[in-house]
Amino acid sequence: MSQWIITYSRDEAAEVLKVKSKDKPSLEEAVTWLLEWAQENLEPLEPKEQPHEEQTPAVRLEERYGITITGIAKD
Repeated sequence: MSQWIITYSRDEAAEVLKVKSKDKPSLEEAVTWLLEWAQENLEPLEPKEQPHEEQTPAVRLEERYGITITGIAKD
């Protein structure tokens, strides 16, 4: 099993989340893992406006935690 580094931007800083997976995770998998991590480790942001009607995991990650994935690489 390989270790993968998911890089993301939060508060104008680059950070990483390391995960183990046999294959390179898709962007959707990376978003799901990062959203689960954020829900357990971060306080949600105060909403700036009404949430979008369609709350995909990527939209939730950005609107609730200010996180945007910037890359996925093998460690």
